[in-house]
Amino acid sequence: MSGGVENTPKLRFNEFSGEWRTSKLGDGVTLISGQHLAPDEYSKSSGEIAYFTGPSDFTNRPQEVTKWTSASEKSGRKGDVLITVKGSGVGELLHLQLEEAAMGRQLMAIRERDYLSSLIFQILSTHKKRFVALAAGNMIPGLSRDDILSTPISLPDLPEQQKIAAFLGAVDAKIGQLTRKKALLEDYKKGCMQQLFTQKLRFKDDNGNDFPDWEEKPLHSFLTETKNKSEGAEPVFSVSVHKGLVDQVEHLGRSFSAADTDHYNRVEPGDIVYTKSPTGDFPYGIVKQSRIDKNVIVSPLYGVFRPETPSLGYWLHVYFESHVNTGNYLKPIIQKGAKNTINITNTTFLSASLKVPVDHDEQQKIADFLSAIDAKISLVADELSAAQDFKKGLLQQMFV
Repeated sequence: MSGGVENTPKLRFNEFSGEWRTSKLGDGVTLISGQHLAPDEYSKSSGEIAYFTGPSDFTNRPQEVTKWTSASEKSGRKGDVLITVKGSGVGELLHLQLEEAAMGRQLMAIRERDYLSSLIFQILSTHKKRFVALAAGNMIPGLSRDDILSTPISLPDLPEQQKIAAFLGAVDAKIGQLTRKKALLEDYKKGCMQQLFTQKLRFKDDNGNDFPDWEEKPLHSFLTETKNKSEGAEPVFSVSVHKGLVDQVEHLGRSFSAADTDHYNRVEPGDIVYTKSPTGDFPYGIVKQSRIDKNVIVSPLYGVFRPETPSLGYWLHVYFESHVNTGNYLKPIIQKGAKNTINITNTTFLSASLKVPVDHDEQQKIADFLSAIDAKISLVADELSAAQDFKKGLLQQMFV
């Protein structure tokens, strides 16, 4: 690949030269509006075409309709680029791979005519900020047909379009493969967790014998509040639902800590941290084990606890990954205050009981088994992130 100068991309296949032409998106595509369907016009019955109502359907299983069984002028079809034009998620895109689909009024379909739809999808994915600004500028927030059709777009002749599309298609295929692999591993882990926590799956000791029965025990019998404070040199961390303990600067872009952090709680490797603030699917807070190999500090609003064994701490970490498990444990012992604030002391957090493995060897076997799955998920997640970053860099250099 090589780069050009005037109105050419920085990165280009060597066999092509000359400037790209700039025009409006509407010069090479057809725009099709979605249509509202009444509730009695769709259901989850099988055999009907998918009905996309908004960007949430781009990642979730779409609704299905009963009256739209074949393509119509209001339907999307394979290859169309669906774009969200109203409501939350304005500018969100989907490159439709189904043979056909119905669309709600929040969506429009961009259909290729002179421009390849796969390239339209790639190029428009870099226009999200522009679409959001245009939507906010209208009297009723949303994108008009003209907002979309007047979008400036630079493209080469068809042979070069096809070469770029094939190359980026291979990158997307790799990203899709890694995404599916990660999802399958996560599903496998969830299945194993369910089997373990219901004790349908049990490990044997090294002699092939059963471990002792699990026991219902209050958390304070195997968790102890540490009450350790900052020693002055530890980095400030927060707690994320998906990533556990994360460096504030690396994860959030800056530190949100107080100027004086001497009163912050010190977290050592293996400690359990309980945040007392609602987060998404976790309205009563989240519970995580520190998987960091160094001491860090967290807000004094967080509870920090030392588990009886690191492996039992990991068992708790995995148990509380489920928002259902977390809610079942915390809801009965929490009082909600004004503005939905959570009122719970560290002592109260430790007061309820869970059925836990009591043999240290069994705790370790469970921890080793699940952490091995976590390691595989983390490896695939890193590969996926690298592939996505690679594609992002390509998009910045392969288009004008």
